[in-house]
Amino acid sequence: MAVAVHCVVPARYTSSRFPGKPLVPICGRPMILRTLDRAVAAGCFKSVVCATDDIRIFKTVEEAGYTAVLTGPAVTGSDRVSEAAEKLGLDLVVNLQGDEPVADLQMLRDVAKALAEEPNSWVSVAAPLADEDRDCLSVVKVEIDSTDHAVEFIRKLPPEPRKWFRHVGVYAYSAEARQEFASLPQSELEKERSLEQLRILGKRPIRMVHCTSLSASVDLPSDVQKVESILKQMEANQNGKSI
Repeated sequence: MAVAVHCVVPARYTSSRFPGKPLVPICGRPMILRTLDRAVAAGCFKSVVCATDDIRIFKTVEEAGYTAVLTGPAVTGSDRVSEAAEKLGLDLVVNLQGDEPVADLQMLRDVAKALAEEPNSWVSVAAPLADEDRDCLSVVKVEIDSTDHAVEFIRKLPPEPRKWFRHVGVYAYSAEARQEFASLPQSELEKERSLEQLRILGKRPIRMVHCTSLSASVDLPSDVQKVESILKQMEANQNGKSI
């Protein structure tokens, strides 16, 4: 890729639903390292960095040979990524959440490519919305226009029939776009829906990349076994080679 795109993985220790989540072992390796490994495996990033406010995560990442940046408290992952990227002088950055140890590699490549092609926009990801997820409030839905740009993000579907996709929480943006985001106050709608992208929707285009393969993130302790099963299957499919 002619334009340099970097990956910053935000990770915080104090998750209310799963404290210490970034350091939980996934097949014997801390999850944050599995996620960083995945970003490297995509082969599309000039650098891969972890942004954290916790010294335990920082030390784990550095001791494994990756780069980590200590940040202050952050309201959202994008605020944390913005601080870390500014410290490192990075422009185009993909924000891959630290709880995505089996993130789809082609999806990451497509996001990086879209950001390089459209650096003035935010970039995010849409996947097909399964019927069983339509009424699930933890699954974020996105409406997209004919040019593949986001129109709306919601949790509860409205009664009128409209075409909705499942939103996958991967973001990509330029330094200018991140600085704009960080300078804006949280909107009431952002706080109400707990969706950071609503702070920028309508102020800057959000380009949506389509992905048919859903990543399995670790939100709760019960998700660990599911992700380990996926990881083992992926390794088996590659004839035992580590991914």
